Amino acid sequence: MNRISASILFAFFAFVLCAQNNNNSKMYHSAVQLAESRDYVKAIDLFKRVVDIEPENINAQYNIGHCYLNLNNGADSASVYLNNAKNLLKKDDYNTELGLDIFMALAKSYQLQYRFQDAIDTYTKVQGFISKDLTELNEAINHQIEVCNNGIVLMKNPVKLEVQNLGENVNSKYDDHSPLVTADESLLLFTSKRISSYSTIMDDGQFTEKIFASSKDKEWKKSEIIKSIVKKNSHESGVCLSADGTELYMLISNIDGQDIYVSNFDGETWSEPFKLPQGINSRFNETHASINADKSTLFFTSDRKGGYGGLDIYMVRKLPNGEWGTPKNLGNTINTPYDEETPMIHYDGKTLYFSSEGHNSMGNFDIFYSKMNNDSSWTKPVNMGYPINTPDDDFFFTPTVAENKAYMASSRFEDNYGGSDLYLIEYEEPFENRLAVIKGQLKNTPETAWDNVKITVKENGTNNVIGEYKPHPETGKYLLILETEKSYDIAFSGQGVETKNITYNVEEDMAYHRNAQPTLLEDLYLNVDSPKEDNINIADKTSHQATVVDPEKHPYTVQFVTLKELLVDLDRFSIDVNQIKVFKCKDGNYRYVFGAFENFRDAKNAKKEVIKATGYDDPFVRYFWQLNKMKTEE
Repeated sequence: MNRISASILFAFFAFVLCAQNNNNSKMYHSAVQLAESRDYVKAIDLFKRVVDIEPENINAQYNIGHCYLNLNNGADSASVYLNNAKNLLKKDDYNTELGLDIFMALAKSYQLQYRFQDAIDTYTKVQGFISKDLTELNEAINHQIEVCNNGIVLMKNPVKLEVQNLGENVNSKYDDHSPLVTADESLLLFTSKRISSYSTIMDDGQFTEKIFASSKDKEWKKSEIIKSIVKKNSHESGVCLSADGTELYMLISNIDGQDIYVSNFDGETWSEPFKLPQGINSRFNETHASINADKSTLFFTSDRKGGYGGLDIYMVRKLPNGEWGTPKNLGNTINTPYDEETPMIHYDGKTLYFSSEGHNSMGNFDIFYSKMNNDSSWTKPVNMGYPINTPDDDFFFTPTVAENKAYMASSRFEDNYGGSDLYLIEYEEPFENRLAVIKGQLKNTPETAWDNVKITVKENGTNNVIGEYKPHPETGKYLLILETEKSYDIAFSGQGVETKNITYNVEEDMAYHRNAQPTLLEDLYLNVDSPKEDNINIADKTSHQATVVDPEKHPYTVQFVTLKELLVDLDRFSIDVNQIKVFKCKDGNYRYVFGAFENFRDAKNAKKEVIKATGYDDPFVRYFWQLNKMKTEE
């Protein structure tokens, strides 16, 4: 994101000033083109060559400063050239477009250097020569003065902070950002602008964004691109990973704007991203999402009409039928007339971390937290403090179960591989509401399917439901996030499932920050009805067109290829073609799937058969209901 909103100045008199030297004018024009394409380093070099020949070229001096403002750690150099431009400016030209741009950019450069009083003095000087009738500009300047005063206060009370770079197996010389981790911190996903065979180079020398993954034993392993969700010429950015690591929420941009998608992990492959429904997505921009621990509530940002200004944060709950309900704006305790971004709901389900340009920000986006009250209202947001926050953009703060640890991206620390790097930060430890990560596994025969099992957690002796969880449908493994020093009633139930109830005490020493490892429950033996052998022909052998499949009885299928044109010969695949169906979808693609399955385990077994028969290496298990939403109307 650019640090200031003013664009490169293309005033007519810029070229008049350069016209004294035709070669210099061409050089200046080339520098402007480089700056416009955001190649600021090369633009600075050319602008400096212009200044070497014409030291009093005010436009070149200004544009050098502007370019430096758009580089990491360039604010100090920016202020030198912007001061040069200011000193060349005649007093009568202060209240011009060029004059205002110089003063405003200079003030911003002071802010980024923590020179808050110098910034305040510069903003105050601007207010002295502009008209009081310029209401919008005066309000913007007043806001920046308030932001500077916030910075002065916050820097007097710094937060003690320990910072650890995630290392060369994760970070690169390019921008790495948006860290996402599972609750047990065994899996890390992140977005990178590094070079890869799936990326294309951009004007700034970096590459289109792709999502990478790294797993952890004692150290983070070498990160690898997630191949199954990439598209050659697009940007894919991860915004949220579910606590159990099976759902990845993504931001995808296209000609219709920015929307939120979800990809499901079948234990081996991430599925093709599926666009979240209308209500969450809209004809406006949705830029971020965060799912709570039991996947029942989603928080997201949108600039749709009816908000408080810019991007606002909304929440939506999942209905008993599995559909999403009606989104609700979090209100003006959280949302401001400015932008709110990157909401991240903590594993406790009630602490929301987010970034905002409003509240008592010390400059651009700052990271805040707020807690949900019992009536679903929110407490006044608290600034996370300096040096977690700076005068620059600070967002995408990813909390861990331990509330004194988080992951974030930054370019300001010394142990940096280039661009923004991913870090683990630790700060002062809170003493309330410590959480434990509880892992367990259901047991029966190796063929048992766990699709119908529901795990309901209540406070002991009450009907207060803490969360409703699902075990992994193939392995029976499950993960719970529970407050320590409490007792819980945990019920395992579902259609065709023998109901079992246990009472479980979560002791204080089980807190995740102390244990450093999840707490393991004893394996629980659970009787589950065996699935019926009920394979069906899902398509006509000749046309492979719509045979209706009930997604409640047979929720799973295996998608093995997506094409722009229909396949001519399916008989080349050594599998039962009666089980192949093609979906003509709204995006103009044809999606080929194999089989209809009652449970996830059967679909996974079929996936192995499909890989062997087709030669495709990235088939994945997906839900039929998603395909039904994606297909064109017959």
